[in-house]
Amino acid sequence: MYTDDSDDGSDDYVESDSQSRHHHRSKHKRRKTEQGVEFSTEAPHPVVSFQPLLDQVEHLPDDELFQLENSFEDVIGDSLPDYILARKDQIAKDVDRDDFGVLLRRLTRAEITSLINDYSDQVGVLSVPEAIVLRKLKLERERRRAALRGTNISATSDGVVEGLVEFTDTQLNTETVEALGNIRKTSYGSSFISRLYGNHARTPGLMHVDWDTNTPWMNLMEDIREYYQLLHPNRDPVVETRSAIMYTSLQPSHLPQVHDILSRSFWQGIDVSDSLDYSPEKCTVVASYNKMVVGVAIMSSPRETYITYLAVKHGWDSSNIATTMLYLLITLNPGKDITLHVSANNPAMLLYNRFGFKSEEFIAGFYDAYLDPESRASKNAVRLRLRHH
Repeated sequence: MYTDDSDDGSDDYVESDSQSRHHHRSKHKRRKTEQGVEFSTEAPHPVVSFQPLLDQVEHLPDDELFQLENSFEDVIGDSLPDYILARKDQIAKDVDRDDFGVLLRRLTRAEITSLINDYSDQVGVLSVPEAIVLRKLKLERERRRAALRGTNISATSDGVVEGLVEFTDTQLNTETVEALGNIRKTSYGSSFISRLYGNHARTPGLMHVDWDTNTPWMNLMEDIREYYQLLHPNRDPVVETRSAIMYTSLQPSHLPQVHDILSRSFWQGIDVSDSLDYSPEKCTVVASYNKMVVGVAIMSSPRETYITYLAVKHGWDSSNIATTMLYLLITLNPGKDITLHVSANNPAMLLYNRFGFKSEEFIAGFYDAYLDPESRASKNAVRLRLRHH
């Protein structure tokens, strides 16, 4: 147990007082051996023994104690400066510093007993930290009573270990250390803890994490790795940790990949940068796999609730990614009608019908100004609406 000892003003006072007493005593070059006080004038810190004095008065009757030439108080008065110096040296041996560089010293017996007496009657109302400190104080008191200065952990000569043996560098097995260092650690994104708590702290705008979906692209990559291993059986296998499909709101880092997906799915020159200015947390959904954008759904604004684009990267279709993005957009804007236009021969028509979108209008040549003349997509559009009931 330690206490803050950073203020050493009291120690300076004790030292100056003891020096004055020692100087005063040195003027009278005398040795009080007959009264039982023995010390050497040459020692910097005299060794004081009260045993001769105790032996002298041990067998004396009470009525003869006053006949002693020097009383016990006189002996203590002359020896007190040396005792203070010895006590200061002993306390200095126990001084330590905490993590902040503050000087600490071990609590004295009196301080420990005082703290235990003050808090023992409040056991029922103490907080957990206070109860732990009280238990440690009692343990320290018992250790001092047993004259234990610290945990003495050692091993006997016959090899039987008593307690713990300090583990030194010479005991390290280099092969074991290398084997431990070569253990492949599971990344946080692929770990069980991320599935349990999600990646909210690392993924801004996270809405949903999908670990179950297996896409055609994932299967293709796995087949390529297996084929490579068959061609080169002596080489180390290519290991790729399976990740989750993350559904987040649109972020500035997504824009280049989002523009590439939309240009391949619709037409060139699409720019959705302004979607970052219209509540992207409610109007945009981006699906990504290991920082690769595989799907995007964008709504014009929370007020208009018109879906402008919904597209999935080639190789990631038929994997419920579009279904998940559409579902998230609808749940992010509850109680509102949602509208959109879709090409008349677009297979996405079936997806919208499953969600309850109903046809309201057929518009001929709606995409004439956008689609390439050689595009197979119909230039006619159907206006769909999901009504709030």
